[in-house]
Amino acid sequence: MRITVTIDQPSGDFQTKLLGLLAEHAADVEMDTAWTVERAEDYYRSLPARARRIVKEAVIRDGYVPAEDLRDDENSSLRGHSAALSRALRRGFMLGKWPENMPAPIEAQGPGFGKVVGYRMPDDLVQTFFTAIDRTEKTGPVDPQGINDASDSAHHLADLLSTPPRPKKRTPKK
Repeated sequence: MRITVTIDQPSGDFQTKLLGLLAEHAADVEMDTAWTVERAEDYYRSLPARARRIVKEAVIRDGYVPAEDLRDDENSSLRGHSAALSRALRRGFMLGKWPENMPAPIEAQGPGFGKVVGYRMPDDLVQTFFTAIDRTEKTGPVDPQGINDASDSAHHLADLLSTPPRPKKRTPKK
């Protein structure tokens, strides 16, 4: 039997209990670390513009983009770009969008020191990210769901602030 559970926005107490139950049965639990179009879209949207360019260029070029195609000139650096890709992956985990052991969808290629020679995306992810990037470009780089969530939170806060405070209950003195 295979059971798949998706829970959006779990309460803290529920999440703690569920994670505890899963930890108790860890030998029987398999985490879903597959890149779906939705996950790829969340990842891509969360990247800064230059890191988005790396992912997009790799997708356009069937999974590999040489560094010289990303540099403005031969002396410019791609330093920090890999960090942005890693931070987006970590941020997605922290926001509960994917598990902690989610594989990086794109990685810097090179000798391990000095200049990066390119970025590679696994072949099986290229179409997934192509679809995600296409969706993003049709709707814009800002996540519409995030805007809706922020709007809902702002309305809730406004409701709380406009509600008159409840009078304190007084207990009679004896």
